[in-house]
Amino acid sequence: MQKDKLKHAIAGVALSIVAGLFLCLVAGLIPWTWLQVVIAGVGAAGFGFLVAAVVGAAKEIIWDGFLKRGTPEWLDFLATCLGGAIGSLILKILGVG
Repeated sequence: MQKDKLKHAIAGVALSIVAGLFLCLVAGLIPWTWLQVVIAGVGAAGFGFLVAAVVGAAKEIIWDGFLKRGTPEWLDFLATCLGGAIGSLILKILGVG
């Protein structure tokens, strides 16, 4: 695996885990009805994956594409999503959310 793709995968894992844990923390502190619906619908693992995918897409489209700070690549986005899926799996295994 190329170093760049590995960095994207690691970022995806980190984003997924942090977002999933953050969702559980916020859900425990603030009894928002719509937040409970999100948790019931996708869970912490699904939310973590969603955040990793959205951030990965935004990085490729906005940072690399529009701002010309890099080269937008589909494989970078897919590597971030793969990392997000791995992070979600870790959350599921740990029983978070």
